Amino acid sequence: MDSVKLKTYHDFKEILLKIEDKVGDEFSGIGIVLYSDLEGIPIFPLNSFNFNAGDDDLVSTFVEISKVSSPHHDGFNFISSSFKLTHTSQYFSPPIERSVEVERSKPFGGRYMAALFGSIIKNVLMTGIVTKSNGVIIFQNGIEVFSKDGK
Repeated sequence: MDSVKLKTYHDFKEILLKIEDKVGDEFSGIGIVLYSDLEGIPIFPLNSFNFNAGDDDLVSTFVEISKVSSPHHDGFNFISSSFKLTHTSQYFSPPIERSVEVERSKPFGGRYMAALFGSIIKNVLMTGIVTKSNGVIIFQNGIEVFSKDGK
């Protein structure tokens, strides 16, 4: 992995780990897609309005919108390669890739599978999820590249 990709990976991982560290009882889980270009990425907004994050800290924003009480807690959130939040609460429906191996030693659901399959899509740099049951998981090119068990 070249130094730019390695820095991007470490920055993305740090965001997910900080989210997990700061969430409370209202946490619903979160899925995040880091992308270079939205072209070809199958998304559809679940809300008629996008969350206006401004220049706020990404971690604080993600902790806030991942609360069950937030209208943005469902779906995936998208950040550009420059780590700017561009889309919240998106239905993310990647095609099923039968050649991908699924880690079946722990429970998983739709968010896990969408992140796994979505990490293969052109222009998706990596995907990540944070859940109460599985902790932090990062996918790249259809492979689980990082996993930290939940608290």
